Amino acid sequence: MQAFLLIQLSASATYEQPLLAELKQLLPDLAVLDIDGRSDELLQHYALRLLREADRAVVCIKADEAAAGLINVMPLLEELLQSSQNRLVLLLGQYPRLLRIFESRPQLQYKQVAEQDVLSEVRGALD
Repeated sequence: MQAFLLIQLSASATYEQPLLAELKQLLPDLAVLDIDGRSDELLQHYALRLLREADRAVVCIKADEAAAGLINVMPLLEELLQSSQNRLVLLLGQYPRLLRIFESRPQLQYKQVAEQDVLSEVRGALD
């Protein structure tokens, strides 16, 4: 199974994501889930399970300097940092703390990208 997880940590998190609709249309077999810093524990559990069960996964973290709810998604970040095989983390936006965390782990595959580049990065990682 291939998966895409969008974690929204920006102060302006929106519920309707055109990116997710485009991904579902482009890659219909892709398991897609999005959460934000205010997502409840059950939804975060599903996200963690999705990461653990996926053969390959792309995790896109959309953050800004406020990074609302970062502490709430720490279990997901810990999972990313512990086991990074066949996972790619895409970081959208500027959040120095997350960037330092990722830079300090050479085994972690991550890229800082612009929003318009996410689709091509996902296709490249999962094709």
